[in-house]
Amino acid sequence: MGKDILNISLVAEEGASLSSGNLRLYALPYGCVDLYNYDPLNRRAAVGIMVATEHRRQGYALAMLHQLQMLSTANYHLHTLYADIAATNTASIALFAKAGYTECGHFREWLCVDGRHIDTIRMQILLKDTP
Repeated sequence: MGKDILNISLVAEEGASLSSGNLRLYALPYGCVDLYNYDPLNRRAAVGIMVATEHRRQGYALAMLHQLQMLSTANYHLHTLYADIAATNTASIALFAKAGYTECGHFREWLCVDGRHIDTIRMQILLKDTP
């Protein structure tokens, strides 16, 4: 992991807003992180992440998740972030666990992939409470 991982700056997509329920943040050229299903009443949002193939397994995804957690607490006053991950995606489950997320749910046959239904694991992290 290089020093540049610690200095990833997340850039919002033009016109993106969390108030619309979705916010895509780009960590160029590494990939992007999405906040979606924003629930302002309960101060939570879902997280999706994509890392460019050539930058995988280099620590960028973990760095982006950590930056997203700081941004979510400071700028959006979120209390909870969660991710729904295909149970077969062991790399993503391990990534979110390393970022401090814990399993909080299991949805049976939740996703249809190639005509086959597979389970989904929900993972969440409780962020530091902000006023």
